[in-house]
Amino acid sequence: MNFMAPIALSAVLAISSWANAIAQDSLPVRIGWLKASLTTIAQPIAEQEGLYAKRGIAARVTAVTSGNNATGIESLLRGDYDIYFGAMSEMARLNAVAVEQGAPPPLVAVAVGTPGATHLVVHKDLPFKDVEDLRGKTLGVSSLGSIHVVMFRHYLASRGLTTEKLDLKLVRISGGDMLPALLTKQIDGFLHSQPTPSIAVSTGAGRVALAPNDMGEVGKSPTSAIMARRDWASKNPEAIRRVIVAFEDASEQFTTMPKDRLMQIAQSATGSDTKELENALPYIDPRIVKNFREGVDIYWRTEIAAMKERGEVIDKFNQSDMFDFSYANTR
Repeated sequence: MNFMAPIALSAVLAISSWANAIAQDSLPVRIGWLKASLTTIAQPIAEQEGLYAKRGIAARVTAVTSGNNATGIESLLRGDYDIYFGAMSEMARLNAVAVEQGAPPPLVAVAVGTPGATHLVVHKDLPFKDVEDLRGKTLGVSSLGSIHVVMFRHYLASRGLTTEKLDLKLVRISGGDMLPALLTKQIDGFLHSQPTPSIAVSTGAGRVALAPNDMGEVGKSPTSAIMARRDWASKNPEAIRRVIVAFEDASEQFTTMPKDRLMQIAQSATGSDTKELENALPYIDPRIVKNFREGVDIYWRTEIAAMKERGEVIDKFNQSDMFDFSYANTR
């Protein structure tokens, strides 16, 4: 008689039971993310390194392409996603409209990240010593409501300037089309995040005229957020917490994982050349901001202040209309 068979069978049943328990404990979450650049690389790190599963999240991930962040926000509002990770300027506008109409703001940001993402790139032949040299020029932007436009306008305001005073023309061009447009001189420059600026430099199409470090406080402002519908968040607080921790795990992995592995993930997420990615990495910080409230305060003093000044959001729009601080320090 094989006395080991019942033992082996028991072990298999125990392992199966344990696996089923883990599966039952996993929370299903539909996650949308802006697949725009290296600035949102925390999401593919979390996805490809199994960090969602580690934190008990059964994630179904959908990518939104560059220039379509407003579409991602609309999809979140419709309920196509439970959580969306991307730029938050369109969310601010949407919530501000609700507040203006006396309705509850429908979306909420529960964590912020990617401080300082905006770069101004100009054509290699364009003389540039100061933003005054942009007078009458044409800049490509991924959308007219893009976070990069908001940040750049705040920087101009700190100089006593506006896009109107400089007679700047802003044209909508997807991130992938910015380099051809720059090379063919359809535009004089563009506003975007990495790795597009480094690709422009490596191909000889343009040069970085302003990096985040050149833009003062706005260069430190968070540009991305983990966002959800308020009604869904209120019913699924544990799922929210687990997703935030998975992104915090991804932020740590960004600084600690082997460079080769980071390059693999970055290349699969962006489709860019490895050398271009290596050149871009020193210019970005895609991590979730550790001090949530401090990050929001910078964002409010810079980007929201610029949006209020231009009438894009109403003056009475408050931080509580956009952010939920109850999820801070979720670990």
